[in-house]
Amino acid sequence: MPVSPRFRKALLPIALASGLAVTMTGQAKELSYALGFPPNSAADDAATTFANKLAEETGGEVTAKNYAMSLLNLAEMSDGVRDGIADIGNVLTPYFPRQYPHANMAAELTMLLALDSRAKGRQGMAYAGVMGEFLLLNCEDCVQDFIDQGQIYLPMGATPEYQLLCTSPIETPEDLKGKRLRVAGAQWSRWASHFGATSVSLSGNEVYEALEQGVVDCTVQSNPELGNFGLKDVVTDITVGIPGGVFSGGSVSVGLSPWQELSAEHREDLLKAVSHLMADMTWRYQTYGDRDFKEARESGVNIHQPSEALVEASRAFVREDIPRIASNYTEQYGMTNADAKIETLRPIVEKWIKLMDEAKLEDAEDLAAIYWEEILSKVDVETYGQ
Repeated sequence: MPVSPRFRKALLPIALASGLAVTMTGQAKELSYALGFPPNSAADDAATTFANKLAEETGGEVTAKNYAMSLLNLAEMSDGVRDGIADIGNVLTPYFPRQYPHANMAAELTMLLALDSRAKGRQGMAYAGVMGEFLLLNCEDCVQDFIDQGQIYLPMGATPEYQLLCTSPIETPEDLKGKRLRVAGAQWSRWASHFGATSVSLSGNEVYEALEQGVVDCTVQSNPELGNFGLKDVVTDITVGIPGGVFSGGSVSVGLSPWQELSAEHREDLLKAVSHLMADMTWRYQTYGDRDFKEARESGVNIHQPSEALVEASRAFVREDIPRIASNYTEQYGMTNADAKIETLRPIVEKWIKLMDEAKLEDAEDLAAIYWEEILSKVDVETYGQ
């Protein structure tokens, strides 16, 4: 039946409003993602994976634009995400000890890995899972620390095992006495002091020159730094498996407002993309570390196994250090129930060591599936960060 001109005119505003609603709904929301790491780094490559997965999961309705070494640096990241300069940012919590004490205590306990001989070559993969499961699903105080900073916590990943990258052989406890060790965490500083060595705090960019000029005898870092900072050109000796632990103090922090503006469906999509990011970053760190270690060995760097005496003495230190960590965080940051939180974390560490020791992993996709199933799929997107 023909529509009268008068009726057609009456329908016009409704049609325009409907068309506008469709257009607004169909518009893509672009999230700015500040990395704080350089282009072509493991973090940058993982961020590309994240952006691709986010666009794929949301059908292009939510996308991410990555800013490598621009927009915000690592020292600016926490405040920058809080203030909306970036929607998402890689927040390294040890940079901000008073803002994130609960996450930092969990990260400081990575030396628990040194008490177990399983999951060799997968320690970072294991502790990335530990941090994600503990913070997201078992530590309301951890989550609240991020909310107090205008963010929500999402797991980021972890490095491979920390080792001694040196300019002289280290095999026994006696070899450590009097040495100067560059360290990047309080737990490794205490470890150095325990063995009569002196700990030195330097930025990653200063380590090459410090080793070359003899300012330090060793740096306590993971193998990817042999390539990332060119250390394989100045390191002459590597002692594997000592002191142990990994760096896992990172969050893919999402600003509260950008998170809350997403629908529940798109929040879940973002969590799926994050499971790929944390797997991709951790997998790349391990892969790059294996490559750089092989190249260093082939170029003539001497590889040392620590003596049984050094291994046992190091493990004894770790056991003694755990209650010290709890008391430190209680005294310095007023943390309540630090001991109870550590007891909650211990079985999670055991779970992930066993899981990574037994898992059949062909690539980062396999690892992402585990992180999704065990951690991120269990987050209640309706209530988290609300």
